[in-house]
Amino acid sequence: MAYWRLFTVSAAALLVALSLAQAEVKLVPFVAPAYTPELGFLFNAGGAMTWNADPAHPDIPRSSLTLTAAYGTVGAFLLQARLVSFLEGDRTRINALIDVRDQPDHYFGVGFDNGFSRPQGPDTTALRRTWWSADPTLLRRLAGPLYGGAVLQLSGTLARDVSEGVAADPDYQRHGAQVVNTGMGLTLQLDTRDVPINAQKGVFLAATWTFFGRALGATTEWHALSADYRHYVTLFRAGTTLAWQVKYRAAFGDVPWSEMTQVGTPFDLRAYRWGQYRDRTGFTALVEFRFMLPFPPESLWSHLGFAAWGGLGALSPTALPNFTQVLPSAGAGLRVELMRRVTLRLDVGFGRGSRAVYFNFLEAF
Repeated sequence: MAYWRLFTVSAAALLVALSLAQAEVKLVPFVAPAYTPELGFLFNAGGAMTWNADPAHPDIPRSSLTLTAAYGTVGAFLLQARLVSFLEGDRTRINALIDVRDQPDHYFGVGFDNGFSRPQGPDTTALRRTWWSADPTLLRRLAGPLYGGAVLQLSGTLARDVSEGVAADPDYQRHGAQVVNTGMGLTLQLDTRDVPINAQKGVFLAATWTFFGRALGATTEWHALSADYRHYVTLFRAGTTLAWQVKYRAAFGDVPWSEMTQVGTPFDLRAYRWGQYRDRTGFTALVEFRFMLPFPPESLWSHLGFAAWGGLGALSPTALPNFTQVLPSAGAGLRVELMRRVTLRLDVGFGRGSRAVYFNFLEAF
């Protein structure tokens, strides 16, 4: 099983190398401090690269690759790479996210009540977790802005130094300290965004089904259905954007504790510890206002801006979200545009008895 995983990653790397060989590449390195509730204070280093993967079609969106390595004061280490590639006049798209982490962590259990009321501590929720994931997606244009494709999802979790509270949790006991997930699925996407990595106008609508099974190399069998709706409207002028997102995910079958749907991540509510709230079904809805300063493009100030958002999330053990217990969120952030539509963001979010600070590439959605 390890050989075909290596082949998949190598093939993706080869496709990127071939496209870069004939492209005008723009590269911006960065070094910066950061902070998240899970990782503590971080030292980040990395870079963002964009290129035109098909010089015969200069009007298609530029492909992008972001790389980040970070070390946190709590003893956490992470590596992350995100690829968004547009090929053959945007008839083909290859997207991928690779994330590797080793960190002290806290597992509160499954369900809203556990996330909200279980006390965080070295004897109740603490563990150390090594976690990795690779999620390549291949898309092909079906008609106009409609794309269909295949999804491959590979991930693994290894927990150690597990506290008594985590060891006694029934969901943890059912699957144990080591979980491997190997899944394949189908996705259908409608995409009219002007620049997919940082849209100022257009719509994105996606539905994805993924199956994880022992025959594929997973330690258990389950499947997940997700839907993602995003809308972007330019207000007044370019650079002033109103965006909103509605996201849903439901997992069915023998779902491992590590793969439950999570609400309150750096990519949605941005106000809670990542992983504190999880259950089979999760729902989030957000509205965000983004504003880049109105200076001429040659001015340094034109690369600065801010954002503000509000939203809510909900969890449920069934397919329908439970809106009697919601997780609100509100926050604001600074934006620094490294190159056209490639931004660094510093977000501060406030939630229900919680607050969080995030530093990351690109917008949350």
